[in-house]
Amino acid sequence: MAFATASIATTPARASDSTWACEVLLCASNPGGWMQFAECVQPIHQLLEHLAFGGGFPTCSAGGVRKADYTKPKNGRPGYVVMTMTDGTRTRYTVPTAAQVAEAKGTAQPGGPLGSKTLEQ
Repeated sequence: MAFATASIATTPARASDSTWACEVLLCASNPGGWMQFAECVQPIHQLLEHLAFGGGFPTCSAGGVRKADYTKPKNGRPGYVVMTMTDGTRTRYTVPTAAQVAEAKGTAQPGGPLGSKTLEQ
């Protein structure tokens, strides 16, 4: 029973979890870095677990993202995601590594709450 409970507790969030997907989008689009703020460390950690288990990159329709194309790390190069917005513009973001997430846990700055009035409407 303890093993089953532990497995459930470590299951990564699903891409259909719109709150989590929007947190990931907000953190990824932060000019100061994905994990500049402490509130972004856990959603990005969950993202890396989700991707490691073969999940796709989440999208947040409230954030105007139509599609997110994820490319896994290979040949020593980092993974990245290209987000296509509903207006057709595209932005490429380098996905942080697990080592960068671990480092951010100790160095991320406290920030404001995730989300905005615009995204929550």
